[in-house]
Amino acid sequence: MDKSVMSAIGAAAQAMAGMRFRAVDYLRVSTEEQVKGYGIAYTGKLTAAHIARKGWEHVDTFIDEGESGTLAWQLRDSASKIMELAAGQPRPFELVCVYETRAIGREKRVFWEWVWTLQDLGIFVAVVDEDFDNASEEGESRMRDKANEAFGELARIRRRTQGGIQEKAETGGFPGGQPRYGYRIWHKGMKGEQKWVLDKCDGSDACMRSVRCEAVHEADVLVFARAVAVRVEGNWRKVALRLNAEGFLTRSGRPWTAANVRGRLMDESLLRARFVFRDPKNGTQLGPDGEPVWGNSVTIPLPPLFTPDEVAELRAAVAASPTRRRPAAGRVYPLSGRLLSLCGAHYVGGSPVAAEAPHYVCAGKREAYAGADVCSCPQLWAEGVDAWAWEAVCAALGDKERLLTPADQWAVSASTQQVDFWSRLATLDREIAERNDIIDLTTVVAVKLVTREGLTGAGAEAAVERKLRPLHEERARLQAERKEIEVWQAEGRLADQRAKDLLKLAASAHGGWEEFASSRQAEWLALLDVKVKILEEPPAMRRGLACPIGEWFREHDRPVPALDDRTWARIVETEDFRGGGLVPRQRGGLAPRTVLEAFLHKARTGAAWPELDAECGSTGLIGHWRRWSGQGRWQRVMDAMNGCDGEPVAPRHRLPKMELTGVRDLASWAVSAT
Repeated sequence: MDKSVMSAIGAAAQAMAGMRFRAVDYLRVSTEEQVKGYGIAYTGKLTAAHIARKGWEHVDTFIDEGESGTLAWQLRDSASKIMELAAGQPRPFELVCVYETRAIGREKRVFWEWVWTLQDLGIFVAVVDEDFDNASEEGESRMRDKANEAFGELARIRRRTQGGIQEKAETGGFPGGQPRYGYRIWHKGMKGEQKWVLDKCDGSDACMRSVRCEAVHEADVLVFARAVAVRVEGNWRKVALRLNAEGFLTRSGRPWTAANVRGRLMDESLLRARFVFRDPKNGTQLGPDGEPVWGNSVTIPLPPLFTPDEVAELRAAVAASPTRRRPAAGRVYPLSGRLLSLCGAHYVGGSPVAAEAPHYVCAGKREAYAGADVCSCPQLWAEGVDAWAWEAVCAALGDKERLLTPADQWAVSASTQQVDFWSRLATLDREIAERNDIIDLTTVVAVKLVTREGLTGAGAEAAVERKLRPLHEERARLQAERKEIEVWQAEGRLADQRAKDLLKLAASAHGGWEEFASSRQAEWLALLDVKVKILEEPPAMRRGLACPIGEWFREHDRPVPALDDRTWARIVETEDFRGGGLVPRQRGGLAPRTVLEAFLHKARTGAAWPELDAECGSTGLIGHWRRWSGQGRWQRVMDAMNGCDGEPVAPRHRLPKMELTGVRDLASWAVSAT
């Protein structure tokens, strides 16, 4: 340690001894620890009390909630913020207080790296549960001994636990967890005798009824499924349908889906008759050398269910099955999951690569299981729906500058209106702990009372249960209230973060909203929680070739002109018309004006050719169009009508009536702000 560091440490130690010390506390609880009941509120009270007891000034609290203790401090927001403040000038504190060593880190390197970095900056660390700090040589020595003792014990526990599991695996035993489908554990619960066996009828009393076994065994289900899969060449939906028809259910008691049966039957552990324990390719924790941290990979042989020939036959059948069409890559669907269908489900983006037009598909068409009822909602034209929704959002938001002020106010309001959930949770924790103590004491007293009354067996248990029931109900009520407050707290945090994200996104916008790409539109729609509700049965998307007249207007970016008497007179007065070259009338056919009006009507409405023929009393309008377009007549008429007032061309696919929600409150706020 160089002289400058020693000087900083000495100066801080003198300050600690001769003046009121400024301290912050750092609180960290992982998600796993939260589940076990360790709370930020509880440890925060203890660190605050420790700081007050020492006579230090409590200047701030830093919290990393739900962060693992094995995570480096650089990857934790509050731990990094403490280090940033400690490195600045002037420093707002001289000491960091934690409840226990594992609050800093559950691994030795994580703990000491953080402590030593702070110490080099002249900042000390105090630990509450052992009442030590590193501001003196004696305190630093004690911290080192206690921390090493804690980490050593943690490592020993891990080694013993993992070593026992490793030994089970190496001896061919069951290492724990759920067995693969098709297998069960023989002698489950009997130490040293557990092993994998096929889940078949073993002739036991529990399995046999009369002469025929009536229980459903997983290995038998797989044998049946393999035979079906071979016959239908790997069509997994057909396999699932057959399983459901036979009354076979999954391990969880649900009907089979195509994905479920495929995952079970094509499991490599089943097909290769072996299970790889601590498989590096399957989520095992690895060290720097790429090997498992807590032991070696072990291949456990399993009793084979299929012969090699049966496995090869199954693989060949699956390989011969047709491949599914995949969704188009790179296409963003901003409203995926935000379109509410009439059937109650949501539309999601899912156009295959070869689709003529990107579209949304109702999730109600997805089977809950093979053979389940599905909805009949038609597909929705994605480009049209996206454009309609974004136009409505832009109209509600106005320009960027108009939105920045209310968005900023929203962010500030969300931050300042946070309820103090921590104190309420801490109070509930204390009350629940008191109820637990009362239940423990009451149980002892109740047992003595029923014994004195001469009750035994089930009667004694029922009497004790009656005496404890009100206390259990009260504790359950407090626990339910605590869970509810935790939900409110999470929702408050989410609203606060959403407001900040909205402000950040608004400030980063360049140009108008209309210029946003689909990916940016998706961000905004998510932040504003925009939803689109379908109000009527959507018209079916058109298949086949697009309307050639509508495509002409789209390519030339022109409205569909209105044909009135004045416009028609202008066409009639042209030299080409007088010469008969512009719009010649076929003998016995429709009048040229009638034909032109039919073409324009089709462009405005998207009507089909048979609909036009029915309206005009003709059967050959499509032939007129081919002649007009092929001989240049259509282009000459459009040149003559250039500049006329018109209407927008009909969309390629008609859209249903829709309602947009989610942006209304922000829009009204933006209006009032201006």
